[in-house]
This record gives sequence, C-alpha cells and structure tokens, in this order.
Amino acid sequence: MSDGSLLTLAGVNAYYGRLHILKGVSMHVNSGEIVALLGANGAGKSTALRVISGLLRPSSGKIGFDGSDIAGRPAEALVRLGITHVPEGRQIFGPLSVQDNLTLGAYTRLRARCRPEVEKNLERVYAMFPILAERRRQRGGSLSGGEQQMLAIGRAIMSEPRLLLLDEPCLGLAPRIAQQIMQTIATLRDQGTTVLLVEQNVRAALRIADRGYVMETGKVVLEGTADELLRNREVRRAYLGRDYKEV
Repeated sequence: MSDGSLLTLAGVNAYYGRLHILKGVSMHVNSGEIVALLGANGAGKSTALRVISGLLRPSSGKIGFDGSDIAGRPAEALVRLGITHVPEGRQIFGPLSVQDNLTLGAYTRLRARCRPEVEKNLERVYAMFPILAERRRQRGGSLSGGEQQMLAIGRAIMSEPRLLLLDEPCLGLAPRIAQQIMQTIATLRDQGTTVLLVEQNVRAALRIADRGYVMETGKVVLEGTADELLRNREVRRAYLGRDYKEV
C-alpha cells in the first residue's frame, strides 16, 4: 500500500460509540512535509490524529504508513514504527521531573539499549528548548503552560519520530511563546521530521505548512498548498476574517 506518500488515509470511518465522527476521510502526507489539518471545533481533526496514532480503531478504511497498512494496530507498535502523537492538553507527568518526562519519551529506545542515542537526543531537546535544560530537575507540573508544551514536544522528539502528530500545540499560549513553538515545528521539518499539524490558529499554521486540508463535520472538504488555502476566499472568510489581506 504505497503511492510515494509517507502517510495515506483512504476512506477512513471512525465512531465514538454510535457517533459517526470520521466519514470517509482520505488524505496523504509526503515525507518531509508539514501538513496542516484545519477546521472548526468538532470537525473531526483530533479524531483523525487519534485514529492515525492507534488510540482509536477505525471502523473501516485504510491507513498506510511507509507502504504498510497500520489501521487498527496498537499505539505502542506505531511508536516503534516512528509515529508519535502530542495530544491536546500536553498530558505530561506532573509529579515527575522535566528530565524524567523526557526520558520516558524514549522508552522504546531504552528497551533497545540505545542509551548513547537517548543521551544525544536529550541534548538535542535541551538545545532546542534551553529553558527545559535550566529546569531539568523541576517537576513537570510546576512549569508554565508554554514550558509544558515545550516539554510535550521534547518528549515526542525523544522517540525520534518519522511522523509527528501535533494537536493544538499553541492552544492557550501567549503570542510570543506560540510563535516560538511554530518556529520549532518548522525547524523539525527542516531537520527531516514529517509533521501533521492540527491548529486553530489557521494563519500561523499555514505560514509554516507546505499543504493543508480543511475538515467539516467529519469530512475533508478542501485541500491545497498553504498558499492556495491562504488565498481561498472561503478559508479567509471562515478562519482569517473577511478583511484579511495578507497572503
């Protein structure tokens, strides 16, 4: 199952109980891209990430990763394949130190006795987020919201993901911190990590994305390059404001 894309979804359906959330979703993400997944609250964006990362089993459809069908595989197996999910809300381990949180992100590699690589990745995270290096002994729960988001992303980096799924990484953050997070995501792409990004700040997402999809009520209704979506009249009206002119 391969069309040259790193990730492909074909006709994916998913439910929460009797609620039909994803309705025949098809999309693809090429290696080395940032792809933005856009839409209003309740459109199905977070559910799409959960299905890709193995947290929710699709009822039908195909999900391909690097040529293999991964639909329905458990989340741990997908982490080993190179898919890492940073969920909305960060979900760090508050009582644990910053460094312990980061080390837990590398649990699959620790089992493989790759300690030198884990140490190298830890230094990479600290170089990317110097504030985490300063606070490596602090409890994760004592960090600010922005620092916790850095910690969540850093923990994901520790697993050396080929595909990074990010769900609302800038939610609730001050503009300066949100800008830093977006710059970091762009840097990760430039360093070879493929990213599927869910973000309510459509303008910020499309500034760093290569392509994007717009979802409504569980369906993909629009796709295009980031520039095409920024110029699209319906996208501007719905997400950027009627008077938005910067394209």
